[in-house]
Amino acid sequence: MNREQRTAYLKRIGIKGELPVNRDTLEKLLQAHLEQVPFENLDVYDFKKIPSLEADALFDKVVTRHRGGFCFELNTLFARLLESLGFKVYPVAVRVLWNKDSLPPLAHMALIVCLGKEKYFCDVGYGGPGPKGLMLLEESARRVSGETFRMTCVEGDIQIDRLYHEEWKALLRFTDRPVRWEDLVVLNFYCARCESILFTRRRVLNLCTPMGSKALMDMELTVTDCGQKKQTVYKDLGDLEAGLEKEFGIKVTLAGPS
Repeated sequence: MNREQRTAYLKRIGIKGELPVNRDTLEKLLQAHLEQVPFENLDVYDFKKIPSLEADALFDKVVTRHRGGFCFELNTLFARLLESLGFKVYPVAVRVLWNKDSLPPLAHMALIVCLGKEKYFCDVGYGGPGPKGLMLLEESARRVSGETFRMTCVEGDIQIDRLYHEEWKALLRFTDRPVRWEDLVVLNFYCARCESILFTRRRVLNLCTPMGSKALMDMELTVTDCGQKKQTVYKDLGDLEAGLEKEFGIKVTLAGPS
């Protein structure tokens, strides 16, 4: 990522000023990204596309056209931003355990960012109940953006659990081992085409806000603000298009190619 692209990307997520390579900067970038760039699977669900992971295509989609993307797109692009700023980062392949009765295949990617001797789990591409902030790779419980998570060792893997209704519930599992960027192309293809993957069957969008979130499932929008929920059901695709622009900043024509 060149300097011009980096400047445009930082403007896209509303970041200005000096950005030293430290935890505060990383946390700042992560939170800004989660609040400005939506998780969305419109290319997969509505346009039946396999999202490109090529650098120029990702930059055009997320930065130039102000779209979002799913994990492989958003975390790949975010990693390039971090690298251009001087951070050491590598991708990991992740199993999503949330609401699963058996061990699922690898179908998600996240990032590990190294700062000195410390490693942080960093994820801007999970639209579900994952941690909306940094987590140290250690076996301890911690509050992240109002929710409680912990990391434990399970069968040699690192597992992230979430405290949900006063019980620990398995959320994500991964091995702290870098995955080759080239291999993520295969997982990206799988998640864009496999009928058992949620993103091929339902329209899903999510965007964090300072006091909650905005989540869309198919035609139903749920806005959570300070614990209060408000739901809206869009009546047709034209109504949905207007809602996508208003709530997520996404301008698309769902009757044709984006």
